[in-house]
Amino acid sequence: MKKNKKTHSGSKVRAAALLFILIAGLLVAVPSAHANYFQDFYNGVEKFSDLPGQVNQLNESYQETLDELDRTKQNAKAFEEQNAQLMEQNRQLAETVSQLKQINEQKEAKAKKLKVTLITVILLVAGYFFGIRLLRLLMRRSNR
Repeated sequence: MKKNKKTHSGSKVRAAALLFILIAGLLVAVPSAHANYFQDFYNGVEKFSDLPGQVNQLNESYQETLDELDRTKQNAKAFEEQNAQLMEQNRQLAETVSQLKQINEQKEAKAKKLKVTLITVILLVAGYFFGIRLLRLLMRRSNR
């Protein structure tokens, strides 16, 4: 088993060395117009060393985007709650308006009934006096 671990660590070292050589080769591979290979190698290494900074910037940007998404979700949730409250208030107001209309219709019906009753009473009283006068007049004529 110990031998197996050494071969794994040895193969890891070889793979890392091969990866480094490939990356260095890619960075060094420049157009033939450049004569200064060390400057090109230095520029390649410099670009390679800037990658962690760029990764950090991307991570920060990603984190900011996640934070903004969380804030947006919270705002949306707050708006949904507010919308639910407003819908409940709207339902209550509609119910109140309906009740007020019903009360108003009842008042109008009572007023109309009272008006009809008053007119009927006035007509009955007037008819009574008119009928009595007419009856007296007819009785006087028949007595003559």
